[in-house]
Amino acid sequence: MPLKKLWPKDAQTVAKHLVLRSYLDGWFPILGRWKRRLVFIDGFAGPGEYSTGETGSPLIALDCVRRHKQSGQLRDVEVTFLFMECDDARADHLTNRLNDETFPKDVTFYVLRGRFRDHMESLLNYIDEQKRALAPAFVMIDPFGVKGVPIRLIDRILQNDKSECMISFMYESIRRFHKHPSFREPLDDLFGSIEWQRCFEMEEGDEKKQFLHNHFKAQLKEHGAKQVVFFELWRGNRHVNTIYFASGSPKGCDLMKQVIWKAAPSGDYRISGYADNQGLLFEPTTDSLAAQLFDRFGGQTVPVEDVEAFVMSDETRFHTGQLRQKTLQPLEKQGRITVLRAPSQRGFASGKDIRIRFPRLPSARLL
Repeated sequence: MPLKKLWPKDAQTVAKHLVLRSYLDGWFPILGRWKRRLVFIDGFAGPGEYSTGETGSPLIALDCVRRHKQSGQLRDVEVTFLFMECDDARADHLTNRLNDETFPKDVTFYVLRGRFRDHMESLLNYIDEQKRALAPAFVMIDPFGVKGVPIRLIDRILQNDKSECMISFMYESIRRFHKHPSFREPLDDLFGSIEWQRCFEMEEGDEKKQFLHNHFKAQLKEHGAKQVVFFELWRGNRHVNTIYFASGSPKGCDLMKQVIWKAAPSGDYRISGYADNQGLLFEPTTDSLAAQLFDRFGGQTVPVEDVEAFVMSDETRFHTGQLRQKTLQPLEKQGRITVLRAPSQRGFASGKDIRIRFPRLPSARLL
């Protein structure tokens, strides 16, 4: 059966693109301050737009670059787009759509026909042969199923400095078809082992879901990722898929968490997750963060930079924008932490030799 060239944009794709746009709005200018060349790779690019008129991920990324070029934040930064698409009709449509766009100076695109894994492996092989490294790249891996995304390829991408991957983990497909023989090999490739098959012994429900999600996170961290954050996309009461963000950068991890928290649930979709294995992503207070800080630093006196680095990482679902005013300041006012700073100083600014003493509590979970 031939693939559809265009299809309607569904609610969970709206949510995913909201996160993508917000993250790229931070990623491009941050990297552009230090690097003269950036790459955006869309491994399953599609036709570039939907039958309902909305733009797809290739045009969303281009729009981000165009706006930052106009503002001067990407001045003299070369940006290359690589759009990979295996369906000829969709590749043709995307090419025509992009040819109608105005591209800023130093921005180029290539539509590569064929499978993501083939093009990506060829690119990485060429770079290895030249004894070079891939320019900082944001790689979007958004397949229609589970085939064609071996974790060893993600590993090779992440070996390149400042390269990051945003991966759609098609949980609903895995849940429904994981026992089908044709899915075994692609899932072995995706997880990088047969350990995922332990889920066969589990009942349907939260145990199986959390096992598969946490196992994939662990596998990503064994295959090149230093930081991994994931969040779920739901439509009503149905979990559609999960988006993983894999990076070598704590700052990238922190930025992605800020973006996810900002993408508040609304409309026909909601976002939730198990970013630190402690339940839903969104909470009205930072009490859980305070508990984590006492768990991690109880009985110690540490620089505020160490606390910030912990919150920035994937060890917590919270981000650094929730640390000082929302968490540390109330704890100091309540007398639950002691802040060592110069008499004339206020607040928790980094670089001011500020240290925080966390008392050891019998059980931080009682906070």
